[in-house]
Amino acid sequence: MTAIEPSEHTIDELENEIETIDDPDELQSMFKAEADNKDRKGAKVLIERRLSEVEDGEEESETTTDTDPGMDESDFADREADLIAIRNRVREVAADLIGRDLDGISSIRREEDNWTVVVNLVERHSVPDTQDIIGRYEVHLDSDGEITGYHRLSRYRRSYTDYEGWC
Repeated sequence: MTAIEPSEHTIDELENEIETIDDPDELQSMFKAEADNKDRKGAKVLIERRLSEVEDGEEESETTTDTDPGMDESDFADREADLIAIRNRVREVAADLIGRDLDGISSIRREEDNWTVVVNLVERHSVPDTQDIIGRYEVHLDSDGEITGYHRLSRYRRSYTDYEGWC
């Protein structure tokens, strides 16, 4: 039995929980528990990534003593950002960058050395909320996760379900 049961957490919650685990055996147990229960690919990728970080950290501490105590998960320098890191980066900055409430992320795609993320933001709150005006924005990031620009693609009412109505 693991200290954290992965099936009792959403993937977002699990991501926060596993950041505190530095024991490779515990992470391997969590991976097995996830595979035996819900078997969510996203959860397994998170656990594998953390396991790799922990194992790499052990190797680095055995071979070097020069570390940067200021580095944390959000630092993208000297490494390529992965999909989850890009998602988290956009979640952190999109609302402040555009000045609207983040409603969700519609897509994330890699294009050569850059990332393109489509986000939905509430441009105008209404009652009922089905009448909210939602803006679809494209946010561009470089390979290190730094935002290079954004622009609005379209606006639509939350109640629209027909894609043609979004233009």
